[in-house]
Amino acid sequence: MFLVRLMPKRVLSLQARRPSGLIGRFLMGNFFKEINNDLNGFVEETLELHPTHHVLEIGFGPGELINRMASITTQGHIEGIDFSSAMLREATKNNQQHIAANRVRIQKGDCENLNFANESFDRVCAVNTIYFWSPPEMYLAEIFRVMKSGGKLVLGLRDKEQMSKLPLDKGIFSTYTLNEVIEHLLNAGFSNVHAMEKEGNPFTSYCVVATKA
Repeated sequence: MFLVRLMPKRVLSLQARRPSGLIGRFLMGNFFKEINNDLNGFVEETLELHPTHHVLEIGFGPGELINRMASITTQGHIEGIDFSSAMLREATKNNQQHIAANRVRIQKGDCENLNFANESFDRVCAVNTIYFWSPPEMYLAEIFRVMKSGGKLVLGLRDKEQMSKLPLDKGIFSTYTLNEVIEHLLNAGFSNVHAMEKEGNPFTSYCVVATKA
């Protein structure tokens, strides 16, 4: 989007990390819908959702992926957590029907301390959020805790090479190669860790997939 490209690098990076105010809710919300559309679709496909699954999305943004998943998990439940008030409002608006049907619940919070019981979720996903997890192992340990044995984690992301070409503040974004992400997941105790790739627009989409044995 033209207006987003006009934003100073640091402002854009801060808004990408934690959208706030009218800029965050409307400008960044629409920007996320556009640039993450292919990646959201790849994550949804890779999750291999069943109607009864209980799913957690971390950093749900405007709630587009939650909306897609809720159409599949018709007998399950989806939880979402994001620390942006602007995205909470936008995602609530975009998922009113599913929230009213008690099949989606979204809340404001940070995933370094997830307020869910152990072994709560069949699937966990996050799209373009690992760049802000410092250190990643602390966040991944929480994800591991709330996943059921046999559950699957899918991280949708852009790799270090792609991210290096974007006008982002490297003090705000931590970028990773796919091998680095895989190593973080293995260190956190995950099994069957591997990366998947799919051509997309405007970027190639990557999913790093892991299971809890």
